[in-house]
Amino acid sequence: MRKPNFQINSWMKALTGAALMVLAGCQAVPGAKNAGNETAAAAPERPQMQTTHPRHVITENRQALDLRLFLADTQPRPGWTPVSLKPSGMLYVRPDEVIGRDDLIGIQAATDQKGEGILVLILGDEGLRKLRAATAANPGLRLALVVGHTMLAAPGYAAPISQQQLAFGVGSARNAELAARSVAGVDAAPPAGGF
Repeated sequence: MRKPNFQINSWMKALTGAALMVLAGCQAVPGAKNAGNETAAAAPERPQMQTTHPRHVITENRQALDLRLFLADTQPRPGWTPVSLKPSGMLYVRPDEVIGRDDLIGIQAATDQKGEGILVLILGDEGLRKLRAATAANPGLRLALVVGHTMLAAPGYAAPISQQQLAFGVGSARNAELAARSVAGVDAAPPAGGF
């Protein structure tokens, strides 16, 4: 069992509470919780997502960065790793990953209507099974998305995840493209400063 080893870069520190996870059809998850533990209302319309970037197939690749999803909560839990959120707050991350890069069959960068970056994960059948089981057994928590050693998002979910495509708000379109290319092992990894 690997312990989470990651950092939260500066934009993530400001974005963590606002990150949204969007499932398959790009619909906001009803009842998703933000970092302040308030319930956010579902979007009345389905937000449009533009995928002008190519979909990368996940294959064996030594240059690729690891991608992992962990369960996380804003409340302390025994044995979970505390992660300080700046300027204030704390996130507690379960040390064993729910899914990893090997559970993906593809990854793609996209943007929303405002031009903000979205990272789309395409799960294989086994990855979806593991994620559905973990989210069904642990309702109302968060999914911490970690690429390499950087936590990119930690959105809440209200119901067990049952779609093979997950979309995470990751700040900028540049962040989404860097993350997608890094996980696919296309070209070089992101600069030392992170995403």
